[in-house]
Amino acid sequence: MDRVVTTFVETYDQPRNLLFVYYTGQAIQYKNAGRLEFLPSLDPSKAGGNSTSGQINWYKTEEFLCSDEVDGDVLAILDTTYASKGDTDHISEDVSNSNYRDQKTTRRFQLINSCDQIPPGPESFTRMLIDSLKELHEHDDDSTFSTQDVYQRIEMRRPGSSSELRCLLPDKRHILLTPMVQSGLDTSVPQQHHRRPGRGYLKLGFEIRDASLEEGQVDYLAKVLSGVLVNQFIGLRGIDFLGFERRGNISLFDIVFLKLRVARNWKRLVARRKAERAGAVE
Repeated sequence: MDRVVTTFVETYDQPRNLLFVYYTGQAIQYKNAGRLEFLPSLDPSKAGGNSTSGQINWYKTEEFLCSDEVDGDVLAILDTTYASKGDTDHISEDVSNSNYRDQKTTRRFQLINSCDQIPPGPESFTRMLIDSLKELHEHDDDSTFSTQDVYQRIEMRRPGSSSELRCLLPDKRHILLTPMVQSGLDTSVPQQHHRRPGRGYLKLGFEIRDASLEEGQVDYLAKVLSGVLVNQFIGLRGIDFLGFERRGNISLFDIVFLKLRVARNWKRLVARRKAERAGAVE
């Protein structure tokens, strides 16, 4: 799940973007452990054979979305049981103790969640959410409304028992929802944007057995490191090649071996280019 969330943020996150997270399904709360987990099924045998298969710790995801790794606003809608009973102790009320370093952030993170356990049907949170969004969309010509409008519409259907609206960052302004601008581009494929600059730069040194590395070896090492960092929930922005430094005296054998390897690689390159030219002429 960590990799999915990180990839989602890297693909869609920009300062003026809204990241939208919607979950509907089963959930269970471990209050003493401070965990709200989403489950593929309440029956472990249907979740892959054991009690932890497919479980997602929402608080861990929520903490990342609150952190300064994210630049845009976030709106999460949790259509599941126990979402309203989750402790808010994991959300720091003290800005100085929060998980983001930009204490003057104007980012917003709002969460709308269900407060009942009514099964699917005309009285369920799912149905009320759909109807409320539909009404708000059709109410004005520009179809612009806020998260507060959504919450109030849901509450009108069953006051005091259907939903909650919470702000998880100090900026308490409600998020404004507007239609996407149609630019004639295929909106099903996210448009790549300029890489956001990182806030830190890590320098590592590797002591290598050989006196040199080929370009392919360096590329492979970069790919392996990138995958490891993503798995560890580290927001990697890029990897730069800063050069290769030879250390110690190189023996005559090593010098001869390196020269032979360079010559062999050069001959292969020349032969491949000749073959490509011959194919092009034919």
